[in-house]
Amino acid sequence: MLACGYLKKRLLRIQAGYLLSEGPGNSRDVPITFSQRVQVDDDLYLDALQGKLVLTRTKEGILAQGKLYVAHSRQCDRCLDAFIHRFELDVAELYTVGLDVNRSVFYIDSDGEIDLAPLLREEVLIEESYRAVCKEGCRGLSANSGNNLNETGESAELPEAEEGPAIDPRLVVLKQLLS
Repeated sequence: MLACGYLKKRLLRIQAGYLLSEGPGNSRDVPITFSQRVQVDDDLYLDALQGKLVLTRTKEGILAQGKLYVAHSRQCDRCLDAFIHRFELDVAELYTVGLDVNRSVFYIDSDGEIDLAPLLREEVLIEESYRAVCKEGCRGLSANSGNNLNETGESAELPEAEEGPAIDPRLVVLKQLLS
């Protein structure tokens, strides 16, 4: 294990220059296995990454296709506890020879390498934008006390007030402004 506790993002670079010398239609399977935490960007780390990419030579460059299985630490949207979110990414992206933003923002560098880090960053951030919960049936936080309802026997319902439906205690100040 490395002293820093994670693998550097340079390991996400794949040598694909050999495919450039072959004609269009040639392809190679590239297994990807990182069971240790890997750095994707300065602010993004994946706890595990596995799968297989098929690199296919095209006229424009190299098409990377495959399915990746990702494990990523994040916070539950209901109870705010940290958990490992596991999900699949279906990847299909063209890496052009040289930077050509009219065709693709991903490119093969002068050393014949493709960098998976920018693609993974985009895909993981899109996946993170969807709601995720730590477990099915997560009860979330109490509106009354703010406690995690998964850990306490507290009811998720607000107590009934004498003059009608209960008001969230954090919003009582706003009700006083209406008076």
